[in-house]
Amino acid sequence: MNVWYFAYGSNVKLAQLKERIGEFKLSKRSILRNYKLVFNVYSKTWQGYTANIQETGHYEDKVLGVVYHITDTQLGKLQSFERTSPVEISVELEDESEIKNAKTFLWSTSEQERKPPEAYRRIIEQGLIEHGYDSSTVRKIFDKTYA
Repeated sequence: MNVWYFAYGSNVKLAQLKERIGEFKLSKRSILRNYKLVFNVYSKTWQGYTANIQETGHYEDKVLGVVYHITDTQLGKLQSFERTSPVEISVELEDESEIKNAKTFLWSTSEQERKPPEAYRRIIEQGLIEHGYDSSTVRKIFDKTYA
């Protein structure tokens, strides 16, 4: 069976996702509303804090990302990398249609948000630009002050 997977961190980079799960059917730019992007999950791999999402309840808050059409088996492979279970969310596409049963990964943590490692940041920027996001929009994601 196939599922839509919403990526907002380093899995927006095509090469990384293909390395982790192989080929996939389709990808589309998408927005997750009522959430904000935070960097509060420590990763030994990246030696720093990586992307997570936090629900805000505010429609104007949004996370830019990509939905990939993948198999259940591929989602399982991602779960082994992410080390948490996927959750179900609704994402908005550019044509304003909605995918109601998309899967993504999020972590419950009380960690304070930190500045992400530069290499990790570049992977996200490159991935979003690969998918057609404007570079100035992408740069704004990281225009905030960190602890």
